[in-house]
Amino acid sequence: MGLIQFVLIFHIFSGSISLVAGLFAILLRNKVTYHKKVGKIYFYSMTAVFISAIILAVNHKNIFLFCVSFFSYYSCLTAYRSLHLKQLHINQKPLLFDWIIEAFFGFIHIGFVLFSIYILFIGRLDFGIISLIFGAIGLRGNYITYKRLKGHVTYKSYWLMAHIGGMLGSYIGAITAFLVNNNNRWIQLPNIVAWIGPTAFIVPLIIFELKKHKKHTF
Repeated sequence: MGLIQFVLIFHIFSGSISLVAGLFAILLRNKVTYHKKVGKIYFYSMTAVFISAIILAVNHKNIFLFCVSFFSYYSCLTAYRSLHLKQLHINQKPLLFDWIIEAFFGFIHIGFVLFSIYILFIGRLDFGIISLIFGAIGLRGNYITYKRLKGHVTYKSYWLMAHIGGMLGSYIGAITAFLVNNNNRWIQLPNIVAWIGPTAFIVPLIIFELKKHKKHTF
């Protein structure tokens, strides 16, 4: 078995775990003890998915997989770190690691935007739009997280809102990547369903959950 075949199997295995764990984390969101256990499984499986996806994306020159991998893992990683940053409003100092995350992924997101300009210029409309969308959304996430790390927060549950939004956002990316890369192979869906179905289904849940926690201001 070659290295890429091994990485592919590892990616499929990790991806399957993350999809199942993510679903149970959503269903058990009000069962704190179980949610934490399943959430850790989701985070570590998404870490494995991210590493293997980057290797596969580079090997197969798959721009979509490359972009969505960074987008999904950035959302997942900042959501995970938010649980350790609950006192930013009373001068808690983020770790150097938190700033490294923002600098690294910010650089990647800028790269996506610049790459999209080049791709659009040479007439690759599809890949150009994909790269631009992920880059723009990623930079917006960097800006929001930067303000939070600096202590510029409004709601008491800011850390929980960051956790909910980030984790559900990463789950959207994970499901979308699965559907798009396997459509017409293992599953048969209209392309529009594969592309926007997860967003259409999960975004209302994100809005509903965030609204519940926006009621309490400082």
